[in-house]
Amino acid sequence: MRKKFIISISIIFFAIILILGCVKIYRVYKARQCGILLAFDDYNAESWEEYFDLFDRYNAKVTFFVNATEPTDFCYDAIERGHEIAFHTINHIDMTTITEEEVYIQAIKPIETFREHGIELTSFSYPYGAYSGELNDLLLQYYKVLRGAYYYQVVGKDVMRHGFVESLSIDNIHYSSDEEFEKHIDSIIAELSRNKGAVVGLFSHAIGGGDWCITGERLEYLLQKANEAGIQFYTYKELQQD
Repeated sequence: MRKKFIISISIIFFAIILILGCVKIYRVYKARQCGILLAFDDYNAESWEEYFDLFDRYNAKVTFFVNATEPTDFCYDAIERGHEIAFHTINHIDMTTITEEEVYIQAIKPIETFREHGIELTSFSYPYGAYSGELNDLLLQYYKVLRGAYYYQVVGKDVMRHGFVESLSIDNIHYSSDEEFEKHIDSIIAELSRNKGAVVGLFSHAIGGGDWCITGERLEYLLQKANEAGIQFYTYKELQQD
């Protein structure tokens, strides 16, 4: 009986050691895994919803920075699919041209409205990428992360927990051909792959053939190439909680 007891304890002990070892390995793997923060701005719910299944196919979670006075059915549907709802002002207004009172109405008061409807807003993107140091100081009292719109930065995940970060538009207007788009995406993915644990922010607007859109084919190219390279897609909120 005593021998069986000792054997049982030994098995439990080694099982715990094995589990802890696996947890540590997994944490190291997650810390070293690079990623893309893919986002969509404005409010193009019908366009976005058509691609929910494509995002699922590549296990890609994205952030939708919406212009809205309150949550819509799309917001709840997106969250249910694992995506993030973030904010982009009510009326897509240049924040550098309005008063502090108007900033409160456009970007701060909606936090309470969304919270009352069960959605916590923690990420904000500036319309037109227009911001100032004063706006950053004010809005970071209410949001964890603020996002620009001029270029991409390869940064560590810890940078995404609080503060201002830039992001790059990959809308159709910036590319003269699919080949040019693909070459650019390939270079971004290659740079990411050389920087373990790093992330970059990319964004578009609608999904389709217009200037301020990304075509479905280009979107899938990005998702597929990132997947092949072992690059994960993160939401902004996910890294704030990491």
